[in-house]
Amino acid sequence: MAGEGPSVPSRRALLQAVAASAPATAGDAAVSVPATTSDAAASPLTVGVAVHRVPSVSDDVHRRAVRAVDRGVEQVARNADRELERAVAYDVHAGGTASPDAVVTNTRDAVWASTADWLESEDRRDPEAVHLMLVDAPLQQSIGYGGNRTHLAKGGPVSYANVGATEQWDDAAVTANMAVHEVLHGLVTPFDARPVIGRGCEHDLGAVIPAADDRGAVVTPLATAYADDGVGGETQWPGSGCLGRFSRSLGYEPEWWGHTYALSPATLAATARYLGRI
Repeated sequence: MAGEGPSVPSRRALLQAVAASAPATAGDAAVSVPATTSDAAASPLTVGVAVHRVPSVSDDVHRRAVRAVDRGVEQVARNADRELERAVAYDVHAGGTASPDAVVTNTRDAVWASTADWLESEDRRDPEAVHLMLVDAPLQQSIGYGGNRTHLAKGGPVSYANVGATEQWDDAAVTANMAVHEVLHGLVTPFDARPVIGRGCEHDLGAVIPAADDRGAVVTPLATAYADDGVGGETQWPGSGCLGRFSRSLGYEPEWWGHTYALSPATLAATARYLGRI
């Protein structure tokens, strides 16, 4: 069963969480690659995200997911606004509740297609926003904890987070991180990851941070569900996407796992590169 929701840290605490960890490694040095803004992408930009849900997702879970995504996208936008030669703002809001049976969850493709159909039928497909659908399928292993098909520049991309699974098998912190995780996939591509970490796997932009007691580990959003490949480890069920090595990793086997929706420096660098060219 899901645990109690984590206390909400301050924005300052979230933004400082990664920087306050262990000294920089060679992998961290790579994140200093500067972001560049193309002439075509010099106009102001607002990063929009709408967080939708199926009817069985509770108000509490929906609010928590919206809050986590807001904190995550705020970090992306503020960093890009500082690093780029363009003004970058953000707008994260609670979207709609799909009608019963509108969203099909038997396969990943079915989730994406049915969510897109619902957005179109309800005239909610804002082409300038990422659309995150919260689904409730705790026993549907075929769709995993979430998924993303494409990115913001493609016009109204659809991501989904299986909060039914994370709430049942993990806890509120994993729910929050997976919501942010799937939105981030809509705000970066392998093309943007490569100059930052030397490879194109977006999950590798994430970080696993040593805890203060040197026994535990704290996992950032893009590393969530990938920090441990065993069942019942960092998350109850590990992810099945790409993975090489994270932008920051531990030098020991952790005794416990925690999660933060503070973003790693590599994630911030890669998302800034993406927002600088669209």
